[in-house]
This record gives sequence, C-alpha cells and structure tokens, in this order.
Amino acid sequence: MKPARSYLSRVRGVELLPGERVAALLSPDEGLLTEPPETGRLLVATDQRFMSIADSGQSKSREIFAIASVSGMSVRDDVSQGFGWKQWASLILGGIIVYVALAYWLVDRLPQIVIPGLNIHAFALVVMLLVVLAGWLFWRGFTQPGGTAIQIRGVNWDLEVPCAAQFNDVVGFAHVLSLMQTQRQQSIWSGGSAERE
Repeated sequence: MKPARSYLSRVRGVELLPGERVAALLSPDEGLLTEPPETGRLLVATDQRFMSIADSGQSKSREIFAIASVSGMSVRDDVSQGFGWKQWASLILGGIIVYVALAYWLVDRLPQIVIPGLNIHAFALVVMLLVVLAGWLFWRGFTQPGGTAIQIRGVNWDLEVPCAAQFNDVVGFAHVLSLMQTQRQQSIWSGGSAERE
C-alpha cells in the first residue's frame, strides 16, 4: 500500500519540517481523512515524524516523535470499554453502603412518605433504584461488545488510543505508519553505509 502524499504544510499549528510530507491522517472517531479536522484527537504519520494531536477547544496537547523511534504497533478489536469489574464492584458496594447508611438513618429524620402497597419509604426506594441501576450498568458493561484501539510503541514511549472508526481504517493507518518507519530506517541505514564507504 503506497500512501497518498499530502500538500499540507502544517497540521493544527504544527509546522512540517522542510521536505516533510504527510502520509496519513487518522481521526479516532471518523477514520482516515484527507484534511485534518479542527478539533478532536488526530494521529498523523509523515515521512519523518509521528504526531498525536488532541484539541478539545479548551485544552490542547501535541506529542511528536521521530518516525525512526517507532518500534512497533498493534491494532486490537473488542477492547473493553468503560470501567473494569473492580470499579463497578466498588460502585455497587458503595451503593449498598449508601443505601443501608442513608436510607435507614434518614428515614426517621425525613417526613414520612411511604409508598402505598410497597410499604417502603420514598427515599429508601429512590436509593434502592439507584443501586439496581448501577447493577444493570455493570451487567451491560460486560455484555456489550468492545471497540477498537491502536497502540504505537516507541523508544521510551508508548501510546494507546481508543478508536470508534472502522477497523479497516485503523489497520490502514498502522500499515502506512509501518511503511514510513521502514522507509525512514532504510534511508538512515543507507546514509550510514554511504558515509562508511
């Protein structure tokens, strides 16, 4: 796969180096793009650098690495989303503690509002419904399919980005990045061997 060359001279305020060309732009939400969007997360592969640019409108971050420092990448599908089971278990346990501590302690201090037929205080019912909701969210978090993530490893750095884009777009970006990294290393090796000769 030969990457398309871009005419861009800057990407979100980051000036490109002399002779540097953008090979691929990946928005984790939209997939491979020809033009960089104004906001959101953006991964950029050029023939000299790899960039991760985030712009939420309120905060901006730019991580820029030499393409030769990229040592590997992986694309994973079915990445778990949301909290892990420990966070959800803590949430449910906290909900039960709140239910027991508040519902029964405050029942005597609040006006008597008993739900007819259930013979339960209204406040206790609300707290119990919140605990049930937390349990449902816990179950749903483990049964819903995961998403996609791209992990790019380098010399002394590691970057993992969750993606809502199509899996093929994320894999395509990984291929372009790998091709750019291979070409850059070959040019460094050939330059070094030419100097030795």
